Amino acid sequence: MALLLCTGSSFGQTAEKLMEKYKAFPGAEYQEMTEEALKDIKEEGPGIMSQEDFDFIIKNFKKSEQVQLTLDDAQKEQLDKDINALKGYEMIFAQNDNKEPEEGKNLVQNMLNQTFSPSYQVRAYAKMKGNILTGTLLRLDMWGKVVLFYTVGKWKKDAFLQTLCNGGAVSFSEDEDLTNMKDVIKEAKEGNALFVIGGEEHPELRSLEEAKEYMEKNNFHFNHETWVVGGRVKERYPNTDKKVVIEYTDEPKK
Repeated sequence: MALLLCTGSSFGQTAEKLMEKYKAFPGAEYQEMTEEALKDIKEEGPGIMSQEDFDFIIKNFKKSEQVQLTLDDAQKEQLDKDINALKGYEMIFAQNDNKEPEEGKNLVQNMLNQTFSPSYQVRAYAKMKGNILTGTLLRLDMWGKVVLFYTVGKWKKDAFLQTLCNGGAVSFSEDEDLTNMKDVIKEAKEGNALFVIGGEEHPELRSLEEAKEYMEKNNFHFNHETWVVGGRVKERYPNTDKKVVIEYTDEPKK
């Protein structure tokens, strides 16, 4: 799964300099959390990933920090440009949410376990070498706040996405070809998506907003959202000409 990059920028085009820039903003709340993050990972254990992948993360974990900001629209636009200018980084995940996060001390972990609304969004960017992520930058937008969560280490891309997607309420089903997430989101926004709700196809629904309105009107409370992209679309929905299929179910995907 992947998304993309590029433009000029005064902050230096590295994630480290981006974090330095934004933690210097007035009112920014900064936290160095390497020890806390590593401790949390160890306590949670491998979960749905393999023990081998889990051990690889622990062995190569180096640094973790976060900054929380209040930005106006112009500053958010500049942040978009700064993130897009990061050298070697790609967006590998995007998620929206309509649920209130559970209370807890770790804001990032809480926010990652949700799914889909204009007031909340997660975007994950990564620096990759082959199939290995060597750095990740998570951007969380919620309640008018922006949180940047930067981590240096090594993860296998598949294991990272499996944990990030399937560990919460959103997952992706794709073929082995690299899928550009920016293109996937663009297709969905332009109406090139088929919505499947509770196993029933709804070709009359043309947007995420219409799908949400339909579910609210029909009292359908989903707890899992799956984006079917790439070659899997034709495998699972051979009669559709849409590029993306978005499934909503009331049971977690196995």
